[in-house]
Amino acid sequence: MKKYLVAAGLILVLAGCSGEEEAAENGNTSEDGNASAENNAVGHGIEDGGEVGFTLDDEGNVQQAEVPAEEEKAILASYKEYIEAFNAEDTERYMAVISENPEGFDRDEDKKALEEAFAAYDTAYTTSDETIVKYEAGRAEVYATIDVEMKIRIPIKAPGRQADR
Repeated sequence: MKKYLVAAGLILVLAGCSGEEEAAENGNTSEDGNASAENNAVGHGIEDGGEVGFTLDDEGNVQQAEVPAEEEKAILASYKEYIEAFNAEDTERYMAVISENPEGFDRDEDKKALEEAFAAYDTAYTTSDETIVKYEAGRAEVYATIDVEMKIRIPIKAPGRQADR
């Protein structure tokens, strides 16, 4: 019985110590290994507020915002240019499309991350279901399904092997 009390006491002591700070763990998720900058290009500094940025109808389709026809045409053309600039790996063209005064991300960090991605990967976006889900004068949000095809450009050498000459 004395052994059980000692074991139980040891477990309580260890449990009390372990709650102070947990070690970082690679959960094998898309967020592992991302830059820790406050406004990095991946998360754009946006906190999850628990709300989805769009509304679904009864059939599960994304509901479109009310947008004047000319504005809708211009917004979707701008979105198309954004995707085409990315696929062309044209950093300056891409930066010309995104907001000059962004909320939630830093343009310089975004540009640097984009240049690094273009150097390391051959990436192509294919979009569908483009829908303007929020609209007000001077601001719009577009929902889209994006299929991403990505190939690494940087050759990887196996450890302990020499490159062919």
